[in-house]
Amino acid sequence: MDTEGIILGFLMSGPKTGYQIKTIAGKMTTSYNLSLNQIYPALRKIEAAGLVKKEVVFQTGKPNKHVYSITDKGRLSFFESMSSPSMPFDYQLDFLTRAFFFRFLSEEEIMTRFEEEIDSLEEQLHDLEQIRSTAEAKADENGRFIYNTIVAMIQMLRDRYTQERARRISEHKT
Repeated sequence: MDTEGIILGFLMSGPKTGYQIKTIAGKMTTSYNLSLNQIYPALRKIEAAGLVKKEVVFQTGKPNKHVYSITDKGRLSFFESMSSPSMPFDYQLDFLTRAFFFRFLSEEEIMTRFEEEIDSLEEQLHDLEQIRSTAEAKADENGRFIYNTIVAMIQMLRDRYTQERARRISEHKT
């Protein structure tokens, strides 16, 4: 699902600011990272297309707030995007791209890269564990499914990288 479709999905439950969309995306969709640099251009684009409307809330002493609501045309576009085929799995993992070029590194540097990546995955798992109770208590079955799938994928990568690191250590000792 593209950024515009995700934003429309968030607006299906009611009006929101770009910052609120970012906050919700950060807490609820561990499977897709949305930055404000993606959100605001997408909001301008879908506003120009008539999929959302913007209300300016004037505030004293701080910048005006822009609150976006989905239009009937936006709802139709959202439902069309939900019924379209899913995009193929994008397995563009930076570590694997770098691993292609490990042949230019020393064994010590390669082991360091593995250790750093495994540590990073462990940190991500730790961060996800910190929100587990919220995910279980507040998310619906779809949110819990997404959360558990992301945890399983990160665990799988961590385990695979750990196995490969151990294999390389064992192979290079002999």
